[in-house]
Amino acid sequence: MSSSRRYTFPAIAAATALVAVSVVVYVVGGSDDDDTSAPLPSEPASSVQVTGTTGPTTTTTTTATRPPPPPFVGRGELVATVHDGAWRLDVTDRDRAPVLASVASGGIVVTTPDGVARSTNIESTRASGDGIVATVATDSDIRLRVRIRPAGEGVLAVAVSAKGSNVERIALDLRARRGERFFGFGERSNAVEHRGRTVENRVLDGPYRADQLDVVSGLVPEPGFSRRRDATYFPVPWVLSSRGYGVLVDNDHTSRFELAVPGRTHRWRTEVDASSLRLRIFAGPTPAEALERMTAAIGRQPAASTPAVFGPWWQASDDEDTELAALRTAGVPMSVAQTYTHYLPCADHRGRRDDERARTTRLHRAGLAVTTYLNPMVCTGFPTVYRRGVADGAFTQTRRGEPYRYRYSTATQFDVAQFDFSTPVGSRLFGDVVELTVADGYDGWMEDFGEYTPTDAVSADGTPGDEMHNRYVEQYHASAASAAGSARRPIIRFNRSGWTGAIEHSQVVWGGDPTATWGFDGLRSSVLAGLGMGMSGVSTWGSDIGGFFIWFDDRLTPELLRRWIQFGAFSGVMRLQAGGIELGQAPRATILDPEVLPTWRRYARLRTQLYPYIAGADEHYRSTGLPIMRQHLLTHPDDRAAVASDDQYLFGADLLVAPVVRPGARRRSVYLPEGEWIDLWRSTSMDRDGTLHLRRTELRDGGRRVDVAAPADEVPIHIRSGAVLPMLPVDVDTLSGYGRGNPDVVRLADRQDERRLLAFPGPDWRGALGAGESMSSSVDGDRWTLTLRPSRPRTYQLEATLDWLSDGGEVCSVTAAGSSVGFTTDDGVLSTQFAIDGDGERDIDVVVRRCN
Repeated sequence: MSSSRRYTFPAIAAATALVAVSVVVYVVGGSDDDDTSAPLPSEPASSVQVTGTTGPTTTTTTTATRPPPPPFVGRGELVATVHDGAWRLDVTDRDRAPVLASVASGGIVVTTPDGVARSTNIESTRASGDGIVATVATDSDIRLRVRIRPAGEGVLAVAVSAKGSNVERIALDLRARRGERFFGFGERSNAVEHRGRTVENRVLDGPYRADQLDVVSGLVPEPGFSRRRDATYFPVPWVLSSRGYGVLVDNDHTSRFELAVPGRTHRWRTEVDASSLRLRIFAGPTPAEALERMTAAIGRQPAASTPAVFGPWWQASDDEDTELAALRTAGVPMSVAQTYTHYLPCADHRGRRDDERARTTRLHRAGLAVTTYLNPMVCTGFPTVYRRGVADGAFTQTRRGEPYRYRYSTATQFDVAQFDFSTPVGSRLFGDVVELTVADGYDGWMEDFGEYTPTDAVSADGTPGDEMHNRYVEQYHASAASAAGSARRPIIRFNRSGWTGAIEHSQVVWGGDPTATWGFDGLRSSVLAGLGMGMSGVSTWGSDIGGFFIWFDDRLTPELLRRWIQFGAFSGVMRLQAGGIELGQAPRATILDPEVLPTWRRYARLRTQLYPYIAGADEHYRSTGLPIMRQHLLTHPDDRAAVASDDQYLFGADLLVAPVVRPGARRRSVYLPEGEWIDLWRSTSMDRDGTLHLRRTELRDGGRRVDVAAPADEVPIHIRSGAVLPMLPVDVDTLSGYGRGNPDVVRLADRQDERRLLAFPGPDWRGALGAGESMSSSVDGDRWTLTLRPSRPRTYQLEATLDWLSDGGEVCSVTAAGSSVGFTTDDGVLSTQFAIDGDGERDIDVVVRRCN
């Protein structure tokens, strides 16, 4: 047996400084005569050990004939072993259990115009900084350089580059374990789990259905068009494995994942259209922990600028003032009004800025934050901005040094250039247009497009076009975020395009332009896309409720709109789409239709009441990367039936939502994960004003599939037994800060000192009372204790089920902060009201005792 070397590299310390956390790389055999860095000592005489701690690094020399076992150095350690002889990489956890491994032979594949070269043996290895570098031969004259290094706590960075001419692509083949499933990949409309598929990572305008492709291909600029079903506005080159690890490609070039496809089910491949491949491997041990590490590394979405983001978003389909009045009369809460004056690309605001200011003033008085429209293009017919951009070099250019112009198509077509955000002059010019929208009273904008950068374009920072095509959206949204930061009020930005580095600049993401249909690119696809985004680091996401495209034979029926409203109410963002491109003749259903208005009112009201719950889930995302919409891989990774369910999810920690995505369905199958669950609609009643009240609960055991009722106005929802649901009073009309002084508008600020709590006492439970506030629940013999940690004085209305009194016992007393409070019980439900102080620092107990 050949001797070995072990290198333990210091990484980022865990939350407590008392624990040292390391990444360990083993190199078995090898030497190097390259004197640019320290060579590994020859064997078999000795091995070198570098031990990483939170303090100084020490080096010792010991005699060894085999690799010593890795020490326990902290949660999430990864061990990478590079074997002598034929190239092979093994990544294990601290207990040497397999995490990830390359295939046994030929694991690195290089494509050139002359054919394919595969890795063979390791020629040399050497230490390099805090990592190692290996030179690997191939079955051609191409040589490979592989560097492995720690990149954070529980993270390994691997870079593979090919030394040779005309390299077109480079790939790394990794072993696919039996039963392993592959998730992530950003926003994908064709699937949540992708084993057996090839997934391409390229920022595109799409996807489109097969019957739309020929028409769309003549409208969408070529760099942004694809016929692939996995085409997407917001890819993330990220694989989240059911085995509890994740792999992120760091190249901005187009890349692909080939995932145990037929004929090659033993392996999965990551391939990039470049001469080098850069990736990071993230340890778990669970998928949720791998996602946490990844989102901590790349950055999570910024916090919502205003609570209004989490309220209902409305867009008028006809006369704005008439619709607004009708909705308010019907008792429909709204927080954001979407308007679409195109300040860019063609300056639709010219000559009408007084009208724009009157509009925003009117909508602000009604209690609504108001958004408008921007994109990264400038029409040649917008002379003040276009001419200045040409003179200043603010646009992406051709190789001849001219603005790169292409056709932009909506209802008409325009010649446009696009801002070059790699140069400060491009960002400043874009920011000047942003200032116009803010001056006109707008509180944000749709941040549209970004997918069209040509591969032969020239950018000021020198990034080649094949890399800038994907990177462009990162720079675009970062520039827009910077411009928004200059405003003196909260700004809401929502974008459809994205890439890895865009996530930390994307306050809100919407799912692009779906078709008004049930299946592919419609409602069903929107559910898939939202779950994929959640497993890729994006939480504040929503779809176009109702769809954007209505193709010739499509129809947005009242039933489809009702079902989409129900899904939208339990998405990261509830955002209505009232118009779009319509080629059919059938009328488009609207939220004011008699068949639809009760559904819109019911779920807009419920969404608004759920703000404390949603804010708590959003805060949890900000600290852990766990999204608001949680596919069961993140919550029940060991439950195969749960993980395989791609049409349901947890909304926050405690609400299990199962959208109805088939026309005519009035029942649907729901898989209940392990635990006990309560059918929310069978265990509550709703007043005419939208107030939910508890009634005797219907408890269901988990770990099985159940058939549940799904009437036309009802999305199946189960709540976790033990949970407590925090809610606003039902009369809140808006979560925005606008509407002060309007007697017809009740704002969030007007009800911050009131909360409703719906409690389902059972197993011990902990959760959020709201952002920055917590609560817990436990049953101990003859008493139930609800512990609150509020941040301010507040009055609470509490309803709690009494199933914990399993033998029919009665409640004798209720105390809040030690003082007795009045209560009633009726049909298995306790009702009480109490007022308590709160400063965010003290736990306050509410105790319910049964009679002895």
